[in-house]
Amino acid sequence: MAMPDFPIDPELRIRARSPVVLRCITEAVGFLRKMILSRHDQAWRDVLQSLEAARDEWSAMEAVVQLELLLEAEGLLIEERRAHARPSGENRFRAA
Repeated sequence: MAMPDFPIDPELRIRARSPVVLRCITEAVGFLRKMILSRHDQAWRDVLQSLEAARDEWSAMEAVVQLELLLEAEGLLIEERRAHARPSGENRFRAA
């Protein structure tokens, strides 16, 4: 049985020599397989196993959260800082 491919939304951006963007489970699995070659930490294998075992959206989402937490702990996650535009006039004082 082939592993279902679920989208990663929002995508994960990873700090590397050339930044990596993971948009789906199969990309994440490929990335983790490469990481395991250079990192012999069981945590990477555990996350890979969770991603490979994902058979529905819920289990895929849980595995992606595990990956995100691991990337963050390793300092590899690039977090997007989204500027929240304030509605016009929000910072203005209103005359009472």
